[in-house]
Amino acid sequence: MGCMSGGFKTNFMKQFFADLLFTYARHTEGLYELMKRLERVDAAGKLTEEEGQKLLIVTKFRAESCDALQLPASKKSCEEIMAVLNKDACPYARDVRPLLLELNKRTEAELRAHMYFYVSKERSIFYQKPLEGWETTGTAFPSAWYDIEEAGKCLALQRSTAAVFHLMRVIGAGVTALGKSLNEPVLDASHNLTWDNVLSRCVKELGEKFSGKSPEWQTDKEFYAKATATLLAVKDAWRNPSIHEVGRKYTDEEASDIYRAVRAFMRHLATKLKESP
Repeated sequence: MGCMSGGFKTNFMKQFFADLLFTYARHTEGLYELMKRLERVDAAGKLTEEEGQKLLIVTKFRAESCDALQLPASKKSCEEIMAVLNKDACPYARDVRPLLLELNKRTEAELRAHMYFYVSKERSIFYQKPLEGWETTGTAFPSAWYDIEEAGKCLALQRSTAAVFHLMRVIGAGVTALGKSLNEPVLDASHNLTWDNVLSRCVKELGEKFSGKSPEWQTDKEFYAKATATLLAVKDAWRNPSIHEVGRKYTDEEASDIYRAVRAFMRHLATKLKESP
């Protein structure tokens, strides 16, 4: 489904507006039935100018939808109908009716050739607005934008393990920044940093008396205490010893738990820390 492809925007998936296609088809079918009635009453029956204008508008919108859905043969049919209507605002019903029939046949055939997936209303927000709720995180950790977006889209498409993979990369940026802020050489990213290294240090600091805490903790103990608590929540949701080991498959429920925990952790870090340039 392209959940882990490079770049923010891809043309691999397009949103399918089923309601619009249904509306266009309903209007076209109604006009088709009108023309059948005209022909039964009068072999030389013509559309009125109002009917011709209505058909032109509907066909124009249908052509746009065909273009968005990559239905070239159907779009060509729309163009043929519009050419007739642009030439004569009140064409004979017998000239337009077969073109409408052909349009419906082509659309049905082309839609059958594609594969479409359904995303529930509840999950669609993750695909349509994958960055919602992550604004402060993205500002503080711009390198995480791509993986935040992909994690949301993977959740929407129920690619749970792929979502966890992207969340692993998101939290990596936060853990690196947190480790660096503790001002301890072994917690530098160049020392094969893992979240266990950082978490162990944070838990140790929590247990120290105030006088025994590092200067960083003494300066902002509430920030670091909450960072530790949220990181512990992430680890509990992850049920994995190391951020570098996504060693199994994840269910939708597990991926959703990890998503919420990582978002809370990164939001908190963004109140004080920022990614190094």
